[in-house]
Amino acid sequence: MNVGILRADAENGTVNVQMEDGLSIKLEDCWLRDHCRCTNCYRSDTYQRIHHLLEIPEAFINNLDYDQEKIRVTWSDGHESLYSANFLAEFHYKTWIEGRSLKPIVWQGASVSNKVCNVDVDSFLNSVDGARKVFQSLLDYGVAFISNVEVSEQATEKVCQALGGVQHTLFGGMWKVSTVREHADTAYTTVPLAVHNDNTYFTEAAGLQIFHCMEHENGAGGETVLLDGFHGALQLKRDHPEDFEFLTHFDLEAEYLEDGYHHSYSAPVISLDKFNDIKQIRFNVYDRSPMAFASGAECRSYYRALRNLSRYYEDKRNQWCFKLMPGTLLVFDNFRVLHGRAGFTGHRVLSGSYVSRSDWLSRARVLRLIK
Repeated sequence: MNVGILRADAENGTVNVQMEDGLSIKLEDCWLRDHCRCTNCYRSDTYQRIHHLLEIPEAFINNLDYDQEKIRVTWSDGHESLYSANFLAEFHYKTWIEGRSLKPIVWQGASVSNKVCNVDVDSFLNSVDGARKVFQSLLDYGVAFISNVEVSEQATEKVCQALGGVQHTLFGGMWKVSTVREHADTAYTTVPLAVHNDNTYFTEAAGLQIFHCMEHENGAGGETVLLDGFHGALQLKRDHPEDFEFLTHFDLEAEYLEDGYHHSYSAPVISLDKFNDIKQIRFNVYDRSPMAFASGAECRSYYRALRNLSRYYEDKRNQWCFKLMPGTLLVFDNFRVLHGRAGFTGHRVLSGSYVSRSDWLSRARVLRLIK
């Protein structure tokens, strides 16, 4: 960003700034004083404020000067602050929000197969361009592939670390899914799994999920199924707006039980941000816990809404099915993309892990894909 200041004035505690590119900004004096970047107020080495909020004087603007590059404010307590034009332009509300908002591209079924990236592991691990392609695909579509990965847990873990770091849960850090019943979960069977999100019973579900098929011997089936949960939710909003509204407010309780663990959490199936855009899907028909309802009407609304959403998620036209082969690692956004599998025979082993949402979005910011 490179902008210049056309004019600036202060009136009733508000600074009005007109930029040369036409951008108009209004800033309150309390915000300006809190955002002073002088060495007495801000540490540029740690990117942290120096003073507690209660230590910042409630001063008023005594004088304001400006040129094309900056504004100088002299405060009633004698303190002086400088604000560059670029710094002020960055915090124009609309620009600020747009720079921080994720802009998912919704998709239906296999139509996305030629849009998501498939990046060679060496490019992903060793080049900024390769990493940017993977994270941009995750931001846009919620899915990415990394190919030519050595078929080993160590090589898989190296990729997971580069995606943001291995998230440790009750399943461990790196884990294997096979027919060996290591946990009380239907994933450790051969039966088909309907599409779902993982960790609906956690306070914060895993951000990314990683699968790497290590082997599948003496059998068939086991195709991976992916689905854009945002697309299905938007279909529900279009056709059954009252059910969409219900699922954005009703707290559905999920739980996980096994020896030594009892996780439980309640949240809406469809979470919205303050602009009413979808930010997360928590959908798992297997992990729903027994529930009490305040009224019969609430109970019937719950089952009607959840069934109607389930019909979109189980609609084959919305699902993308493919066989995950050794050497190709699948990464997807667990806040958005639902996953499942076909039933299978034989010996099948998946290696994988979780990456927290905070950590993978941090990597996306470092790569300057989002703010």
